[in-house]
Amino acid sequence: MELFVYITSKTDTVTPILKEMMEKDIHGATVVDCQGMLGSIDSDSDDAPPIFGSLRQYLNPQGAEHKMIFAVIKDEDFPVVKQAIHDVCGSLKTPNTGIFFTVPITNWEGVAHK
Repeated sequence: MELFVYITSKTDTVTPILKEMMEKDIHGATVVDCQGMLGSIDSDSDDAPPIFGSLRQYLNPQGAEHKMIFAVIKDEDFPVVKQAIHDVCGSLKTPNTGIFFTVPITNWEGVAHK
């Protein structure tokens, strides 16, 4: 089992990704709002580091929204989820498209298995 995590500022891609996952019989994902490090530093500090002052409007315009999808998946489902993201988003090599990763899960409880 793996914890799959996908983070993006392209919030319009979240629903299509979830639909692709469901069509491939992968269920149980959770979506949460999130904020990147630069946005957090900027919003929590009156005295942001000097570089942030000039870049503030570009780094987090009007508090840009970000989403994180996470799901516990079987190891063999990772290529399916990866393909779903590529089908919806294209290459993640394009700047500001998103990032995904997995973390191994060695113990769990409450996850339904088919």
